[in-house]
Amino acid sequence: IMAGTVVEECDRLLGIINTMLSISEAESGLTGLSCEEIDLMVLLRDVCDLFQPLAEDRSVSLVVDGPAALILRCDRHKLQRVFANLLDNAIKYTPENGRITLTAGGNEREVAITVADTGSGISEEDMPHLFERFFRGEKSRSEPGSGLGLSLAKALVTIHRGTVDAASDGKHGSRFTVTLPKTRD
Repeated sequence: IMAGTVVEECDRLLGIINTMLSISEAESGLTGLSCEEIDLMVLLRDVCDLFQPLAEDRSVSLVVDGPAALILRCDRHKLQRVFANLLDNAIKYTPENGRITLTAGGNEREVAITVADTGSGISEEDMPHLFERFFRGEKSRSEPGSGLGLSLAKALVTIHRGTVDAASDGKHGSRFTVTLPKTRD
C-alpha cells in the first residue's frame, strides 16, 4: 500500500511540475502556437463530451450554446486545455442537480466564450487572486487541486492575445469569459 501511495504522490507532483513548466513557457513566450483554423463549437462540444461522465457522476448538466459553427484560428490543443480547466473547476464547485453552460458567440473581430455555473460562487476576497499560481480560495479547500488550473488557463489565453475574466456575486455561481481574436497576425 505504501508504494502505491508514493507512486500516486509522485504522479501528482509530476503533474504540478509539468503544469508549472507550461505556465512558465507560456508567460515567457517560449511556447509556440500551432495555429490552425478550427470550428470552436466542435472543440467546446468535444471538451464537454470528455467531462460528461464526471458531470453525470455529480448529477450536473452540461450545455453548449452558440452558433452552428464558429471559425477561429488558434492552437487547438492549448484551447482544449483552457476549456478543460474551466470545466473541471465548474464541475468541482457546482452542487448536485446544478448546471454548467458554455455559451459562445462572436463578431468579425473576436469570439467570446462564457463558462457559467450554478455553484456556490466566488467570494469578493478571492476574486483578485483567482489567476495567481497556487491560489486556492476558501471554498476550494475541500476539493482536490493544485491551484494552477486558472493560472495556466490565463497564460494560454494570453499567448493567443486574448483575455479571461471572472465574475461572481459570491453566492450564486460564477462566470468565466474567454475573449479571443478571430485571426492572428
